Amino acid sequence: MRLLTGLLWFLYKIVVFYTLIVYALTYWTLSSHWIPGFMMMSLPVLIVVHLAFLVLWLLAMPKRAVVPLLVLLAGLPFLERTFQLGPSLDGTLNRVENPSLSVLNYNVLSFGLYDYRYGQNKDTVKKFKTWMDQQDADVLCLQEYFSNGDMKDFEFTKLLRQNGYRHQAFLLERKSGSTGEFGLALFSKYPILATRDTLFSGQNGLLQADIVWKKDTVRIINVHLYSMTLQLSEVVDGEDYEKQKYEAKYALRQIRRGFETRAEEVKPLEKWIMNSPYPIIVCGDFNETPYSYVYGRLRQGLANAFEEQGQGFGFSYNRLPYFIRIDNQFYDKKHLKLTGFKTLQEVPYSDHYPLIGHYSLH
Repeated sequence: MRLLTGLLWFLYKIVVFYTLIVYALTYWTLSSHWIPGFMMMSLPVLIVVHLAFLVLWLLAMPKRAVVPLLVLLAGLPFLERTFQLGPSLDGTLNRVENPSLSVLNYNVLSFGLYDYRYGQNKDTVKKFKTWMDQQDADVLCLQEYFSNGDMKDFEFTKLLRQNGYRHQAFLLERKSGSTGEFGLALFSKYPILATRDTLFSGQNGLLQADIVWKKDTVRIINVHLYSMTLQLSEVVDGEDYEKQKYEAKYALRQIRRGFETRAEEVKPLEKWIMNSPYPIIVCGDFNETPYSYVYGRLRQGLANAFEEQGQGFGFSYNRLPYFIRIDNQFYDKKHLKLTGFKTLQEVPYSDHYPLIGHYSLH
């Protein structure tokens, strides 16, 4: 028994050392390399491991329980990135404070286009249309947007214009064999003074709009960073071992490539933020967890809406692995006040959930 506890204690000290490195990498965003990226991604697992060791040492050797307790206390700064007990909000998009600017961001997965084309589920686009028709947020920032005037079920640009979103900005591409356009879209009920965009690849890029709100101007940046397109269901549920192995290796390569690519994509985004003469809101699909280089970089200059007023874990991805938050709203806390925020997990039409934030000027 003593030999076993001695071995566990030795192994645990290695885990403690590794955890402290991960804490430093995550808190100070020391490196954009893919290896630290994988390390930072392990932070939630490490917290669970230390909780398990806390229980183990309390039962076996209570004096040693001080170590996991101290490690967990040192990790408290990361708790706000993980779980929040924010104020309760209803599921509507009604303004929670007047005057307020409401901003909704949503990766809409082309409004279910691919299922529609292959006849798998043609009801998805109808549900999307009904839901989109009911929206009254001042600004909509949509990723993986699709609209096609030649397809009656997918005339979303026309629908939104009819619903009061008379001002738009787009960063779209036309795929071969398609008459529709895919990409980033921003719809506003208020005038757009100026726009700017940059395309990274595919549907990934940045779309900026300076919106004249009341007598002020607010800069909003719609973000969609590098997508990894992982088939995790094939890894978890697949029955073909060779295919599972292939998908697992592919997933690891894509995750690595994602860390490297998004670390480059955040550079122009940081410049846009730094050079903004207006209060700024940055929102969209970042494809990064809260324990990542990109998240940490943005958090150094901007507040995160979930951390300020979110509820629960705020998971924003509606597919395997489910328990991740990769959609965000960051904002300039010096000039903007967050008056309400919610992750709309009751809206299940895409592989992401929409987020809604309400802002007022100081």
